[in-house]
Amino acid sequence: MKNHQCDVVVIGAGLAGLSTAVFLALNGVHALVVERNESTSVLPKARGQNPITMEAMRAAGVAEAIRATRPAGVPAITSRVTESLVGKVLWDHIEHRPDFSRFSPEVPGMASQARQEAALLVRARGLGVEIRFQWDCTTLTEKDGGVELQLKSLASGETETIDARYVVAADGIRGEIAGWLGIGTHGLGHLKSVTAVRFTADLSRWTDENAMFIHYVKNPGLPDGSGILVSTDYRNQWVANFSSDDSRTPEQTRALIHTLVGIPDLQFEVTGDTTYNYWHRIVDRMSTRRVFLAGDAAHVMPPTGGQGGNTATQDGYYLGWKLAYVLRGLAGEALLRSYDAERLPYAEIVVTWQAANLAERRDMKSLAERTGEPIDHATMMFGYVCREGALVHDASDVVPGADRPFEDPLHPTGMPGARVPYADLSAVHGPAFNTRKVLGQHFQIYCTDEGFCVEADKLANALGVPQQATQVQSLDPLRAGQFKAVLVRPDGIVAWRGDSARALEQAYRQILAR
Repeated sequence: MKNHQCDVVVIGAGLAGLSTAVFLALNGVHALVVERNESTSVLPKARGQNPITMEAMRAAGVAEAIRATRPAGVPAITSRVTESLVGKVLWDHIEHRPDFSRFSPEVPGMASQARQEAALLVRARGLGVEIRFQWDCTTLTEKDGGVELQLKSLASGETETIDARYVVAADGIRGEIAGWLGIGTHGLGHLKSVTAVRFTADLSRWTDENAMFIHYVKNPGLPDGSGILVSTDYRNQWVANFSSDDSRTPEQTRALIHTLVGIPDLQFEVTGDTTYNYWHRIVDRMSTRRVFLAGDAAHVMPPTGGQGGNTATQDGYYLGWKLAYVLRGLAGEALLRSYDAERLPYAEIVVTWQAANLAERRDMKSLAERTGEPIDHATMMFGYVCREGALVHDASDVVPGADRPFEDPLHPTGMPGARVPYADLSAVHGPAFNTRKVLGQHFQIYCTDEGFCVEADKLANALGVPQQATQVQSLDPLRAGQFKAVLVRPDGIVAWRGDSARALEQAYRQILAR
């Protein structure tokens, strides 16, 4: 048995774990990542990266790699509710989807979870992150000064004791670490059991050339009256999704696929199937003092709406810089409490939103009564405001209520806790730039007064905080009102608005728990 010390151990090399490892490394902290499987995902699973995720992936240096791995075809999405693939269209989601270009410079990505994980893995290794596949965490004990983990190689049987300062538990939907820590869960519980059947068929005569394709089919000839047809990474490979039934025969499965596509004489080959459960489950808290839950280990949702993988990736984006700043001595440990304060309310919202989509798209009326109607897509993604956390509110801020913590993304407030408005700013000493294109692993401060910028730089140097100060012609695009300066966190959230270097210093000390 070996003994080893490490700043951070990340358990799980899925989207949440690899995202966290990448953002830690970009901030100078190299985690040890352990994954019990032989590799990252080999199944497509979740598909698509929303603009917020793509902003994060741009900051991580992975955006182009993700775009390069989209399936063949036109870079667009087909998403409809129909009576069959060739049947009547009941609703077109894309036709009614908000124009995301109003809120972000990034176009949604179309990579599968498997290919996004592969891109993050390459990036993590390129940044010097150690990743061990076929290693399992068998015990975890949190102590005052750190966390003791027992690791075991599933290939050789070798064991190792790790003393880590912090642990990120991204061990997935069946992960045990939350339970080991005594963290409970809540939610609506089990929603539905489904079987995903993979098959190959040439459907090019009946489909468009879009790279991503999904039909939510409502048809009385299907189990519970509904099913899903979705494309994969490979041309002519499809997945048919039905309510599960252990007694269903292969012949009955083939008949259901014919009903789903609406082509009685379609020739196809079934290549495999997977049965799994839809859940609505959220942990009661996302962290202890030294262990942080991320991804499916923290929030489990049905796939309807495509936000599961996005939320997992974003957990790592919002956690990575904070954990690194604490480890580098740039922030006090109290900064880490903001992870729960900021991410848990959003987890509650997005898990319920996905369940509401499930109820609507598969006519689950009893579920709809519990979830209500899904809120507006753009508001859910772009309008969320952290009511508390690593930020400083002014007395004039009108903070949204806990029952609906949103602003109208078409009319952003620019208040602390909200996304910095997607806006072009005119620099006094340089070209114009866009606020959401310049996000990086440092704080941004925008001010109209040159002297303020100079004082802000002196302050950041004295505190050792990575910061870029930019003098701009006007702060009106940031809805700054009477304020002379706006401070933006590395993750693109407004942290403070104010009028003096002294107030900025106080804000930094509060935000970073200094």
